[in-house]
Amino acid sequence: MKSKSSRILAWLLSITISLAIAMGAILKITLFAPLAEIYKKTGLFEYMQLLGVMELVFLAVFTWPGTMRIGLLLLTGYFGGAMAVELSHGTPFIIPAIILTIIWITAYLRDASFYKPLETKQAFAK
Repeated sequence: MKSKSSRILAWLLSITISLAIAMGAILKITLFAPLAEIYKKTGLFEYMQLLGVMELVFLAVFTWPGTMRIGLLLLTGYFGGAMAVELSHGTPFIIPAIILTIIWITAYLRDASFYKPLETKQAFAK
């Protein structure tokens, strides 16, 4: 049984991270000028809107309780890739790292069973 405070924290983190990711995605889709300059420097400008749409889709999958696990994996891959791009261009990767950390904390607070080891079944036992 989850405590009331952990449920409230899970909701607050979910809302906060969802708003931050959605805002970033909308800025990408609308080709926000300062962000577009950054994407031009990294060579990803032509994919900027697609990346924004992907971000929204992954966020929706993560937000829906029944698909949170796959959403967590999709967002992990997305923001892991964002960190790789930042590192390859010599820019600070701290923002995607913070976002990804909050995503994982939120997932844990929403469903801690995702982090428990799987029980091994001996399918070929005699």
